[in-house]
Amino acid sequence: MKCISILWTVILCALLLAGLSGEGKVAAANNSSVKSELNVTLLDFGPIGDHGWTYEAHVGASEMAQMLSFVNLSERENAAGPGASQILRDYAENGANLIFCHSYNFIDAIKEVAPEYPDVVFMWGGGTEKLAPNAGFYYERIYEAQYLAGIVAGNMTKTGKIAFVAALPTSQVIIGINAFAKGVASTNSRAKVYVEWIGDWYDPGKERAAALSLISQGCDVITHWSDSDATGQTADEMGIYFISFGSDVGRFSPRVYLTGAVWNWQPIMTDIAESVHNGTWESHPGGEWWYGLAEGGVALAPFGDNVPEDVQSSVAEKQKDIVQKKLTIFPGLSDAELKEMYYLESNVVGELPN
Repeated sequence: MKCISILWTVILCALLLAGLSGEGKVAAANNSSVKSELNVTLLDFGPIGDHGWTYEAHVGASEMAQMLSFVNLSERENAAGPGASQILRDYAENGANLIFCHSYNFIDAIKEVAPEYPDVVFMWGGGTEKLAPNAGFYYERIYEAQYLAGIVAGNMTKTGKIAFVAALPTSQVIIGINAFAKGVASTNSRAKVYVEWIGDWYDPGKERAAALSLISQGCDVITHWSDSDATGQTADEMGIYFISFGSDVGRFSPRVYLTGAVWNWQPIMTDIAESVHNGTWESHPGGEWWYGLAEGGVALAPFGDNVPEDVQSSVAEKQKDIVQKKLTIFPGLSDAELKEMYYLESNVVGELPN
């Protein structure tokens, strides 16, 4: 009987060990099937169909989600209005890990909501400072592409008058105007850049009115910093050379299109999402991300048929110099000083609002 008891003990132990081993295998199998996901939200300022700021953010985020298999992307248009704070809360409550607030106008909402959700990363698009420990900011050196576009404008004007339709006098818009003007001056010392303000980021009616006003003053090349394509439509209607801003919209006005300064949000959004996913986001200096030509964050749109080969070659050389840091558009100014810019270059005709 004693031998039988010992035998049963051995059998029971063996069965128990086998069961534990089997449970371990099941647990391991379950763990291996779990995918680490990142819920990413893009909150847009305006409509995706603006052919500018919002459209390019939509494209960049979509490309980012395609590249990163762990990303679940959601998006909401026209989210920067009075209800922005509640919109941020809704996404944070429903599992968002990373929220791209893609407009300067989200500043107050981020300040209010980010401290309430310390485990969510809030990224302020077009921002200028860190608003909370879990909030960063990102932007792109679009002024580098605008400098190159200014070289094209300076070569193509016959009247020496170049129009610039501008949205609001934020530091980034002012940097863009001045970079464009410096590009003009580098190739055409007699040309002037004429600026008119429309007072909003997206107002096609006011944009068209400003464009017509500038054209009536003798401007024969026109560009803009705004979210609609009204300037391009007006240029095409009036037969005036056009340089786009935000997107490559040459297909809409090939008769007058020269080139454009283009956003490319995919690289910066991809790097930010990866940093949140792998736990390195907090180590990024100052929570600030600022990409330019060298990082693929901005680009000069393909040239239209009207741009001569020698002008194209000259611009290509200047672009190479910027990428290789041989050419600095604002020498002696740090990034912090650039963000405080509130003056216009000497070849700019127009006033900054008080």
